[in-house]
Amino acid sequence: MKLLLFTCIGCCFMISQLSFSQNTNEVIEPEVAGNRVIDLLEGGTLDAWKVPSTNWKIQNESIIGSTGEEKLEIPEWLYTKQRFRDFEFTCEMRLSGDRRRNTGIYYRVHPFLFKSQNGKKSYMAPSGYEFDAAFHHPDGKNFRGTLGDWYARPSLRIFPDKDIINKAYKTDEWNRMTLRAHGNRLEYWINGFKVMDYTDTDPKASQEGIIGFQIHDGSVMTVEYRNIRVLPL
Repeated sequence: MKLLLFTCIGCCFMISQLSFSQNTNEVIEPEVAGNRVIDLLEGGTLDAWKVPSTNWKIQNESIIGSTGEEKLEIPEWLYTKQRFRDFEFTCEMRLSGDRRRNTGIYYRVHPFLFKSQNGKKSYMAPSGYEFDAAFHHPDGKNFRGTLGDWYARPSLRIFPDKDIINKAYKTDEWNRMTLRAHGNRLEYWINGFKVMDYTDTDPKASQEGIIGFQIHDGSVMTVEYRNIRVLPL
């Protein structure tokens, strides 16, 4: 076992990292298969989801979230109706739009009324984890594959190895995003590459909730999600 320093916004974390080569089970992406798997696009409908607006639709067996030709004033989330605690989840995601395009997979979510720091905006936002799929961030940081709880615990931001992300992530193409949430241990894969293995010991860590996808404010963008499956553990 070796120690790895992860940085986050305004702080840093020193956690232990398992040497994946010593145990293949630590690195293999879950298949998310079997008779207990829930297909979140079963029947080619949005029946499994709480649809917030006409910005979301089904097309070509994919969920599509689009801002249209104008930027949103506040971000928007599409959430599952069902809640999940421990589970494996997988989907394929494709993100297009301007240089500020941004989306993420949110899980163990409890929506709450969020107020921006300048007090100009307030809206229902997710308290819970995010598997960030952002392509670009205004401050120049690469947030792809990061783990965070931006709205409720903004100090929590765990960055993966950027070399692995650059190898795994395919810009403007379909990317398979897989995660496992088991107790306080959270693991992410992108296109079969393991990019995150983090244990959250914070007493405020979310233990269960809904799953969601995001379209972001401040961008003209479209995100597509397909082959969306979850396996409760």
